[in-house]
Amino acid sequence: MNDRAAVLADEIRGVVEALSTSRIDDSDLDAAIELARQLGRRLQGPPRVRWYETLPLDTEEQLGLSGSAYQEQSPLRGAHNPIAPPLVVEEATDGEREVLVGRARLGPAYEGPPHGVHGGWVAAMFDDILGATLRFLDDVGVTGRLTVEFRHITPIDEDLDLRAWIERSQGRRTVAKATCHAGDTLTAEAEALFIQVDFEEVQTYMAERRQGRS
Repeated sequence: MNDRAAVLADEIRGVVEALSTSRIDDSDLDAAIELARQLGRRLQGPPRVRWYETLPLDTEEQLGLSGSAYQEQSPLRGAHNPIAPPLVVEEATDGEREVLVGRARLGPAYEGPPHGVHGGWVAAMFDDILGATLRFLDDVGVTGRLTVEFRHITPIDEDLDLRAWIERSQGRRTVAKATCHAGDTLTAEAEALFIQVDFEEVQTYMAERRQGRS
């Protein structure tokens, strides 16, 4: 897979944006429906390996493969996933503290309140960047609790800056915090509890569920 998939994902984001914001006459909608059907047929192929299928994560190479696949497939950060805004996340430092800095710009397709990003998407961005802080501990885990406090409407069509860090960690439990700003305005802040898990056990359990339901 190369950057053509990322280019296609960007084009589809544009289509989603246009469909959610434009008044379109019936003839153009009929033509677009047929094009969408043709596009769907073009994109049929064998299943891609999911990011978690590179487990067990016991080597640097496997960690790299998993991280790279997640960056492509994530519903928040995925360059190849057209529903992702996408959220771009980078490591930084704040004094002696390691932090993650996230940047995103969400358009009307993500709108909830007038001129504002839907709160569910704000929470989803927090969940993603907070979970990513576990890399500082070389840990893997799942969200046990996510608390979001909305301080202001998070505006659409503006650059959003998120910052996340680990607050404390003990045993299998890690607490991380994050903020979201639009310019100088704090729009929301969050705290998450993560529980360390064995993803091999999770995969086995989910595979058994699928087999039982098939």
